[in-house]
Amino acid sequence: MSNTYYEFFPLEFLFNCRFVMLGCYCTGIVLFVCKLRGFPSLMSPFLFDQTSDLWNKRHSVAIGDVHECKLIRRKEITPKQVDHIWKSITVANLQRVLGLKSLDGVLNPTHVNGKHIVHNVFSVNKTGIVILENKAEDMPYWVVSAMKCLANWPNGNETRQPVYPGFERDVLRTVADYFHRLKEPLLTFHLYEVFVNILSLLQEQEIATEALQVSCLLLPPPNRRRLQLLLRLMARVCQNPHLPPLNDTIATCTLMVQIFSHCVLGSVDEMDLDELLATKLVTFMMEHHNTIFQVPSKLHSQVEEQLSHLKRVRIKYAGSDTEFSASPAFCKQISRVGSEELKAIGTQTPLQELLEGLIADKELPAKDKRKRLKQFQKLYPEVYHNRFPTEESKAAVIPEKTPGLKSHMFFNLKKPFQPFQRSWSFRA
Repeated sequence: MSNTYYEFFPLEFLFNCRFVMLGCYCTGIVLFVCKLRGFPSLMSPFLFDQTSDLWNKRHSVAIGDVHECKLIRRKEITPKQVDHIWKSITVANLQRVLGLKSLDGVLNPTHVNGKHIVHNVFSVNKTGIVILENKAEDMPYWVVSAMKCLANWPNGNETRQPVYPGFERDVLRTVADYFHRLKEPLLTFHLYEVFVNILSLLQEQEIATEALQVSCLLLPPPNRRRLQLLLRLMARVCQNPHLPPLNDTIATCTLMVQIFSHCVLGSVDEMDLDELLATKLVTFMMEHHNTIFQVPSKLHSQVEEQLSHLKRVRIKYAGSDTEFSASPAFCKQISRVGSEELKAIGTQTPLQELLEGLIADKELPAKDKRKRLKQFQKLYPEVYHNRFPTEESKAAVIPEKTPGLKSHMFFNLKKPFQPFQRSWSFRA
């Protein structure tokens, strides 16, 4: 923590909470401002050693009855926790984008692997293609070479094999044979119902794209990589004007979808698969392959927010089992430069804001307000004087003390006895 700096802001949270801590890690300087039952309690900055008894005993100092509190350092987040967060938030986003009240009958949570999601998000090359750690799970070299040959025709013949009439058709047949021999479709049997549900969303491109972005994150990394490369190949072949016809009667794009649709989407029971619907889905994925493999920014930010919450320092009160997170509404990590600026500013700003909040507190009885303002003046005369440089400025905002009943009666009874006051003596 010696190289980490935090800034705590005294926003409206300060006056809405029963007990609040403000502070800024500026090379060990901390300011605490506490409020209990509407009563502000303050402590000047002090230097501390986080591992010493001083830190454990003096971190909460207040005027009045304020319970001791301390900061709870979080343990390092484990990879398993990260996987779980990605899994839960991804599944929640999938249910939302599909518009379903429940994923029962659509997706079995046990078939969702958080580690696969994390791998698909972060283990990618500069073009977004998944990188596999275990090269044995990747496609054979000869298949990749054949796909490059077709995708970059006529400049993709890396092996320099002699080109003969119909060569490109034989290359396509080689690629098709490989994908048809796979044990299951690239979208897997477990996710079949998920993608069938997306078929009804294809009329709305933006929603369908987001649904596919989320769903494709659930794929095992080898499947996602194969699907990425296959859809990219199909798109390039369809858009390549230099490629000779791959069939005498069927258009190239139609042919590519017909050949590979079963390799992409399929059910354990072939009778469940509607050929037309599968063709529509694969066509949509081919046409939008550059976007469906992007990670949704909303999902990513939700995960980052959750991870940030788990890393945040927490506040624990003595005698309580409850811990309270330092809210992001008034706390953020800052740079070293920012911490130096805060040191230059000092504690004036939070104290000024606390004083203004006390003045503006309409629920506080006038008697209590005067008492606390007087205590504030005693503790922080400079801040108080800056706010009230003259008696007139103080009278404009601080309620005057009204004479009590007893003093009023005494004043009325005092005049008749004035002639006799000179003869009284209180000396012993």
